[in-house]
Amino acid sequence: MHAMQYEITLPADYDMGIIRERVATRGHLLDDFGGLGLKVYGLRERGVGGSTLNQYSPFYLWHDEAGMNAFLFGGPFSGIVESFGRPAVQHWTVLGFEEGPAFGSAPVAAGKHVVRIPDETDPVAFLGEALDGLREHLRQDGAHSGALAVDPRSWQVVRYSLWTGQAPESDEIRYQILHLSSPHLDQLRRGRQWDQPSKAANSTPGSASGGPAGH
Repeated sequence: MHAMQYEITLPADYDMGIIRERVATRGHLLDDFGGLGLKVYGLRERGVGGSTLNQYSPFYLWHDEAGMNAFLFGGPFSGIVESFGRPAVQHWTVLGFEEGPAFGSAPVAAGKHVVRIPDETDPVAFLGEALDGLREHLRQDGAHSGALAVDPRSWQVVRYSLWTGQAPESDEIRYQILHLSSPHLDQLRRGRQWDQPSKAANSTPGSASGGPAGH
């Protein structure tokens, strides 16, 4: 699984009604997009919910690399590029996805918490604790679902969660959800996602014993 987000920061006097109209008329186009677990059409609005800026910031969970690539290269992402220029696309490997008690209801807000794993810290232990923290975070009333993801280049860890009410203040960055596309939400694997693959998956060419063929 892969998490993805891009942030389009807009002028302080930008009419955010333009973004709302854009999502209202185009958001449904990804409601059946192949490979997409969910897309959160996130909005930060200056002066609302503690935000100091205007920003359109979609967040994606992909269960299928082919779907993600189809979106980015020659797909719907071209509409973003045409309207706003090409933003940097942040990308993380998903290490855990969990449901909350409000999973069956429509989320209206999202929250993001970002931390870097310190250089002297064992990443396995750190991430295990972070996944426990995600589960604890999602025990709160109004929690829809959440994901834990890591960028192993920068060792940045992201916890992103969806809520049927206001996102908790422990999430430093909070978003309004204008729309949620979730065509393959049921295909997002639940729980911890860094266990060893099966023996069948390890039986690759070049592996005489059935173990990994390389490092």
